[in-house]
Amino acid sequence: MAADYQGLELTTDSVAAAEAYSNCMRGYMGYQTDVGVHLKAALTADAEMPMALITRGYFFHLFSIPVLEKKAADSARAAQEAITVRGATQREKWHLAALQAWNLGDMAGATDWWEQILLHHPHDVMAIRLSHFTHFYLNGGGAMRQSTNRILPAWDKDRPDYGFILGISAFSHEEAGDYAAAEAAGKAAVEINPKDIWATHAVAHVYEMQGRQDEGIAWLDGLSPQWAELNNFRFHTWWHKAMYHLEKGQHDTVLDLYDGQFWAQPSDEYLDFTNAAAMLWRLNYQGVDVGQRWSVLADVAERHNGDAILTFADAHYMMALAKDGREEAAQTLLDSLAKAAQGTGDQARVAADVGLPVCRATLALCQGRAGEAADILLPLRDHISRLGGSHAQRDVWAQMICRSLLDAGRFQDARGSLAQRTATKTNSPIGWRWYAEALEGCGDGAGAAAARENANRAA
Repeated sequence: MAADYQGLELTTDSVAAAEAYSNCMRGYMGYQTDVGVHLKAALTADAEMPMALITRGYFFHLFSIPVLEKKAADSARAAQEAITVRGATQREKWHLAALQAWNLGDMAGATDWWEQILLHHPHDVMAIRLSHFTHFYLNGGGAMRQSTNRILPAWDKDRPDYGFILGISAFSHEEAGDYAAAEAAGKAAVEINPKDIWATHAVAHVYEMQGRQDEGIAWLDGLSPQWAELNNFRFHTWWHKAMYHLEKGQHDTVLDLYDGQFWAQPSDEYLDFTNAAAMLWRLNYQGVDVGQRWSVLADVAERHNGDAILTFADAHYMMALAKDGREEAAQTLLDSLAKAAQGTGDQARVAADVGLPVCRATLALCQGRAGEAADILLPLRDHISRLGGSHAQRDVWAQMICRSLLDAGRFQDARGSLAQRTATKTNSPIGWRWYAEALEGCGDGAGAAAARENANRAA
């Protein structure tokens, strides 16, 4: 048997396959563009290598596209056949079980298998990254941090990819609300490897949550020359830079970053799309004319309005369809979500409980029915986290809730929601201005004046 670069056994007699697989994992950890090339090389060297076949199935799932979901199932069958013929390690069998669970829509079950692997093999970078991903969309920052804390003692600075593990730890801390630990771990990771874009983005999240816009801009400007050869995740990091400029009211800069960086070309990658849709939604709330940009997004959304794989993505597709007035396509999306909600997987429950009502409210808002949208959204205010995504990403729905209440004239409800938001994002000028609007509507002129002063100080 061969081994990967972390010393984990691989069921293959091919040294070339093992080396190519190691290169695939290194690239995956580093957000390189050649990950698929190395995986293909591993399968060319050994077409029945179980871990390569399983990994191919995993990667198909990460795209959240229906046709690739079927290919993930094909990969699992091929891996099962290979294991039946040649055998496999217990770790590889657990990985196959995880892929099979994911194929059934059981992301939580898949996560349980990866956590089982990590108890025995804390250097399995595939299990680390995938559990990080599914905790992100299912369980939130606390679970991410617990998962990372279980493996950290097994890593030290002399082991390959130690810096990447620090970056993973940094983002876990940030999403769990420990900004000091997140900033320290993220900066330590970037010191080890300035190209570590996951760690870079973890620190960017800290600056976002703490309203440290100028520091965030300087942080990303200093590191952006390192991103040129990285995959599309670099667009998300440019999106973070635009978020700082949005809070500062620098809307022309935001649009320049939109057109020149994170939506320079239309993309079917769901993360690229969500960057763009969420930013346009925020800009609309600031009264910015975004021209024909919604129409371009709606063209992409129409291609995915029947996907119903990742509810987080579906909720963003609805933004574009509703904003561009594509009511038939929007109804198709609602129908596909309603059908998905009848299923048994994790995302079925998310679609039923949160995604479907959020999409209905989004459509209502775009059709001028703010009161109806507020009725739908207000009971969901403490459940939006079930859509997954980061605190920064989900803030678009926090804004949606607050703005629907304000536009519906429900100032008492808006006051409570904006008090909650300003407590979380204490340095957000946008939040404080809206809070002032709510307080004014409640007849609290003094409170409104104080909120406006806070907005001016934060700007």
